[in-house]
Amino acid sequence: MGLGMDGNKLFDSKTGVDFEKMNKGKNAPGKEIWLTVKAHLATILNTADYDRWIDGLRLVAEFNGEMVIAARDPLSFDRVYGAHRHAIQRIWREHDPAGRAIKLVCWRTAPAELLDIVEDPWAKAEIAEAAPEQAKPAGSGSGAPVMSFETLVTGEANELAVQMAKRIAGGLPVGTLTTLFYGLQGTGKTHILHALKTAAEQRGEDCHIVYLTAEEFLSSYTDGVKVKDTSALKKRLRAATILMIDDLHRISGKPGTETELFQNIREVTANGGHVVLAGDKAPGDVTGFSPRMISELKGATTVEVGAPDAGMRHQIMRHLADHIEAGHPNFAVTDEMIAEFNAGIRGQAREMTGAIWNLYTEAAFGIRTPTMEMVHKIIRRTEGDVRQPSIELVKKAAMKVFEVSKADMESPSKARAVVYPRQIAMYLCRELTGKSFPQIGYSFGKRDHTTILYAHRKVSKALPENNELGAHIKAVNETILELQAAGMN
Repeated sequence: MGLGMDGNKLFDSKTGVDFEKMNKGKNAPGKEIWLTVKAHLATILNTADYDRWIDGLRLVAEFNGEMVIAARDPLSFDRVYGAHRHAIQRIWREHDPAGRAIKLVCWRTAPAELLDIVEDPWAKAEIAEAAPEQAKPAGSGSGAPVMSFETLVTGEANELAVQMAKRIAGGLPVGTLTTLFYGLQGTGKTHILHALKTAAEQRGEDCHIVYLTAEEFLSSYTDGVKVKDTSALKKRLRAATILMIDDLHRISGKPGTETELFQNIREVTANGGHVVLAGDKAPGDVTGFSPRMISELKGATTVEVGAPDAGMRHQIMRHLADHIEAGHPNFAVTDEMIAEFNAGIRGQAREMTGAIWNLYTEAAFGIRTPTMEMVHKIIRRTEGDVRQPSIELVKKAAMKVFEVSKADMESPSKARAVVYPRQIAMYLCRELTGKSFPQIGYSFGKRDHTTILYAHRKVSKALPENNELGAHIKAVNETILELQAAGMN
């Protein structure tokens, strides 16, 4: 029996199959592909968007070469169709060798015939939640790990922020009742907020946590304004013992929304609650906010979440690779492969996890053993042509490694503590930037090109037999990559 939706035939009893049946025939990779698509989306969307709109989607049937994905309700359908449909289709095309198309439908408004033939795709999940003893062990399989303090890689870049989050979650004093975590996108601020939320909920003690992205806050506020009643939003937020707003910078330039947020921050803290904000800039650098909001941010306890260094990036990839390998024994990623990703891909934690998920896909969803050839393919696809660093970036990296100032780097000082890092910087400028000796010399205090030529020859001659020099050059090179990953050049 066939049935139609908006004139398009979506399903019939001869070819339509439910989730379980679909993965027994020649299209067995369907479920694995969908899991991979979701995992990929988790690396490019913020956690709140993924949790709210993507995680609840279900792959329910295949018909006439189309894979039917269902959203549970009209709100979810409208949001996914408008904001994420193209990304889902694009990622599916990249991973489906059969070239099947994606069809998105709303389950709640689907034809009765479809509802009769295909079981409620959410029913099994609800049954599983009611029977946790049969659930899969946490942290295993190919799904993204739960965002908790246990799965968070901690290092110098985020150590203070993690300590602060743990204190808030534990109900310990932290100074002010408003805390701002700030840092570049992809550094793990959202992971810290979700870990805080999870830990605080486990504490119990009538702790009521409300987590919203700025976009969700804006949407809720706009919906209230349309009906001239924002009381529901106020009631929800002001009942919080811990109120968390992620991606704060997305509210900048929206005075009405900012005013609503400001008032709720004041109400929560006045009642003894804690407000936790996350944004991309320190209070002194934010723009688009009113003076009173900036004052509120400057009065908060402010903690930077820095860009992960090479060691943290390695750990992030190692942890995710081990997590996937727990469910796919053939997915054995060597430290050499991770080191290659570390050196070849710029970015923060998000880009690093994306590299591992792409490797999982290249390895036929964990069925094949990864190879270095796959790694190089992903690096080329991700990074394209290698980006040359600027002279200033090379100097900045050398200054950071050797702890010398820019004034020292460009000064006429003959002290070895200054000359040695300066000559390494000159050597690397010639090797990496593509600039001429005169151009490099001008950047080092308007030195003559012969000075740069001398430094380059001296380092080149000593390098093959001087292990310490080689280690220092490697350290500066790694720092250059870290600075580029942080958006500098």
